[in-house]
Amino acid sequence: MKIHSLSNSEVIRFANHDFMNHLQLIKMYLELGKVDEAKNTIENISENCKTLSNLNKLNLPKTVEWLQTFQWRYPSIDFNLKSHVEHPVNMKKDVQIVEYLEKTIIHVYDHLDPYTEQQLFIEVESNKNEFKLTLDLRGYWEAPQFKQQELPNMKVQTYEQTNKIWKYVLSLEQEW
Repeated sequence: MKIHSLSNSEVIRFANHDFMNHLQLIKMYLELGKVDEAKNTIENISENCKTLSNLNKLNLPKTVEWLQTFQWRYPSIDFNLKSHVEHPVNMKKDVQIVEYLEKTIIHVYDHLDPYTEQQLFIEVESNKNEFKLTLDLRGYWEAPQFKQQELPNMKVQTYEQTNKIWKYVLSLEQEW
């Protein structure tokens, strides 16, 4: 399966664009005298940077890249990420994790309703006892049910899968 990836120049271009948008938003709030909104924007940007930095502890470079570039590759989905990484993960599962995430997003992406807000919340947790990634997609799409395949040493627990909500947890068996 080919993963939709971005070139280095595309990543830099997107990052610069986002940076300039954030600066313009802060400037606008300050010009309007909305100092609290400007401070909140700075705080939100700071928290997002901490989340992305925390992901780097995973020792899963392809998974981290996939998560960090998601919003640029799939702009029709509003993306929110939380990260609680205390311990690295066995890197041997990196490609397998990314392939599974990519398959699930591609499964619905071309079938998204353009008139409905699509939101994806991903939470990554890793400690010395477990690794789990929770994917919670909400919106509306006209795609058939995703057929989950068996994955060696990986477990996927689907909690809900409809054409409005898709929530699953991907976890790894202990090999580390």
